[in-house]
Amino acid sequence: MKRFWILAGLVGISAAAQAQSSPLDLQPANLSFRVNLAYPLDNATRDLTNTLIGVGIDYHFLTQFFKGSQTYLSIDWLGKSGSGAKGNMFPILINQKFYSNTGVDGKGRTYLFGGVGVVFLDITTAKTTIAGQAGFGYEFGPNIFSEFRFLISDSANNSKANQIGISVGYRF
Repeated sequence: MKRFWILAGLVGISAAAQAQSSPLDLQPANLSFRVNLAYPLDNATRDLTNTLIGVGIDYHFLTQFFKGSQTYLSIDWLGKSGSGAKGNMFPILINQKFYSNTGVDGKGRTYLFGGVGVVFLDITTAKTTIAGQAGFGYEFGPNIFSEFRFLISDSANNSKANQIGISVGYRF
């Protein structure tokens, strides 16, 4: 039941941000797809694997929580393998992206980002806990980008989702 209320709260915040935009402002897609590689900082996770692989999707809202920034919802899967065995994490976060420069022709923009939300952990046993992330990104062009991130979470049955990682993505 606790998971339901946490997820309902995130969806409500997302809907409130989206409801502020006009239907005429809709674009074909506000999505990014990422491939992730991470190093777990928690001993319980490192006992299972020293490297996490994963994928992620970002949905960029048409309106921002803070002027001059970009608000987006990120949903990721990180795990030791695609087999479904123990060692999986599913962070779901509301994020803000703050650009530090404008770049040239869509190239060379850098940004800082941060977010809060929940992470569904399945390391020793399955449990949901709060999480946050911060990171730095670089855009190689109008569609291709790379990010370095730090994810931290509360304890879930003596394991945490704490990790540092890098991702490469494509924005549609």
